[in-house]
Amino acid sequence: MKKSIFIIAACLLAFGCNRTNGGDSDTITLEQTKAFTTITLTSEQNFLVYSDEEFPFAGNIIGMRKSYDIVWPTENIMTLEAEHELTHILFCNDKIDVFETAAHHWLNDATFYTEDGAKVTPVKNIDDSSWYSYFTIESKCEQQGDIATFIIWRETYSVGAAHGLYSCEYVNVDVNSGNIIHLNDLVDTSLLGPVIARAVEDLTVNSDVQKALFDVNPERLPVTADFTIDSTRSTITLVYQVYEIASYADGIQEIVLPIFWLSKHIPLTPYAKSLFGPGCSID
Repeated sequence: MKKSIFIIAACLLAFGCNRTNGGDSDTITLEQTKAFTTITLTSEQNFLVYSDEEFPFAGNIIGMRKSYDIVWPTENIMTLEAEHELTHILFCNDKIDVFETAAHHWLNDATFYTEDGAKVTPVKNIDDSSWYSYFTIESKCEQQGDIATFIIWRETYSVGAAHGLYSCEYVNVDVNSGNIIHLNDLVDTSLLGPVIARAVEDLTVNSDVQKALFDVNPERLPVTADFTIDSTRSTITLVYQVYEIASYADGIQEIVLPIFWLSKHIPLTPYAKSLFGPGCSID
């Protein structure tokens, strides 16, 4: 039972989503820049879960809450393809392209309990004074120049577990094109591994990462698909979720790659040069 719960919880986090390289309207306004607009969508579903066997506190009823409080792009702000990808990232479902359908399916999915023989009953509310499991997604969106970044926070906890799981993901959008920016749009990711290792070993800004690594040899670091661009566009920060390269206690790890430094070790794509502006690289 606990194994199944852990697996589904992990699937809700960033490293389990197989990412590749109705509410009020909000408007992010910047001078001389196209404004990236969003709406806020909130929903929640509660359940009561009961099982006699193989269940935390067997014989007792516990609660389960699934909820989301996220921002979503307004119509025509992003391309349809980008919206589909954002749907997949949010709800870890590569079979459903329509946001409303994917959200409803995720919110009402309790199969990881029923498959283990537990009885699951949807209810309007659960008693917050009692222990309960929860699976939640929250997000916000920030715009810096012509890049809008969705910041997606996930947290899960299953009753009886020593601790929950969490992740913080970033989805960068080119406001002008409406497309999601992938790491391989900026550099050839097949060549990036050794550069990441060098950034960990040589740059003092990443010294804490080297201390936290599972494997003291950074040559084995994976190339993550999760990254963010800072407000001045002077760095790319690679984001590694809990357990990807370090222990739970060490938390999420970030490896900073200054753009000018990066260009000394790996060619930037023409798109990256246009995105980061003149003087960002050594030609």
